[in-house]
Amino acid sequence: MFTMATAAIIGAALGLFVRPRLLGVLVAVLLVGAVEGGVLMLIGMLEGQPNRELLIARLEAVFGEGLLGAAGPIAATFIGAVLSALMGSFSDPSDSPGLLTADQLRRRVGKNGRYARIEGMVEERQIHAKAESRIDSILGL
Repeated sequence: MFTMATAAIIGAALGLFVRPRLLGVLVAVLLVGAVEGGVLMLIGMLEGQPNRELLIARLEAVFGEGLLGAAGPIAATFIGAVLSALMGSFSDPSDSPGLLTADQLRRRVGKNGRYARIEGMVEERQIHAKAESRIDSILGL
């Protein structure tokens, strides 16, 4: 029971915070599946050792017996991750600004062949104007 609750919490956290949401669900299920598989493999290796019955019994009590016992925590992880991903997607603001790409920046070419500066792109200072005039005089523009 403790393992199922822990797996559900891990699934819910990863399903909510990992973007894209489908990746969060996949990572959560793979993580818990790897832990459960590792414990099953450890139990399989310990069965051949002498005097390990108590350790095997305690591991099986915590993590479940066999594949059927491992299916519970994995299912709890999947359900927790899917539900938290769905609820997280409903609570995301729909008007969140996307990334600003180069295609969205429309820069006009002026009469002199240079791109016009977008407002706020560069702070206009007197030293810039002097440098531009020097370059223009050197290039003969």
